[in-house]
Amino acid sequence: MEKREQIRRWFLAKAIHPILLYYIYIVSIIFTIMGVWEITMGAIVMGLFTIAFSGGLGYLVYTRYQNLVSENELDFWLEEDIQSVIKNRPYDKLGISKEDLVAETLLVVGPVYWNVSGFDVKDILMKKGKDGFNRFSVLTIQVFCFTENYLCSYKCHYNWIKNTYINESTNEFFYKDVVSVKTDTISSAYTLMNGQRLVHSEAFQLKLAGDEITVITNDASLNTSSVMVSKAEKAVQSIRAMLRDKKK
Repeated sequence: MEKREQIRRWFLAKAIHPILLYYIYIVSIIFTIMGVWEITMGAIVMGLFTIAFSGGLGYLVYTRYQNLVSENELDFWLEEDIQSVIKNRPYDKLGISKEDLVAETLLVVGPVYWNVSGFDVKDILMKKGKDGFNRFSVLTIQVFCFTENYLCSYKCHYNWIKNTYINESTNEFFYKDVVSVKTDTISSAYTLMNGQRLVHSEAFQLKLAGDEITVITNDASLNTSSVMVSKAEKAVQSIRAMLRDKKK
């Protein structure tokens, strides 16, 4: 099965509680017992038919809703797809080459579970994995590139299911214009797709003279894995180190 279809199925599949399958088999057994008790060929046939039907139904339920790609493979695919997006696109949009860089390119990723211009609301999905953490079909991708004299940024919204990105934006600023960089709890006013309000969120923040870059990375309602937060923390540490060097 094609990779995009497997990702889509994972997000759209509803968890089927095992008790439903047990219920189907119990009903089948009851029908069979009734058939034997009445000792009529019609009742026995009905019982056997019910067993066969429930078995087929149970198999269909399992293969369609339970036999899904694992969370580990899903996470691997996401990292692979994001790396594919940022391999060349940020440099092309910024008009720089990798030879212009003086340090490792940094990546900050954040979940999106609210209305975003340009996206069909049906594509904005969130689902909890078996590990207890949520995965998201739409994400914010923020890239930082260090050149000798200035810091470049590239941002887009990524539709993972369709492997497309929109709302691209770029910026560049001198190191001296960076006021602060940190991960912090911020006030937010997003209404999530499930109707919940996003009030206080963990976020990556880069404050500039007259501008600001913010990427929400986590919240109690979003419940993302530590991977997104760790990318933001790594970016903060690296940008601070570069600023200390450049502002000497």
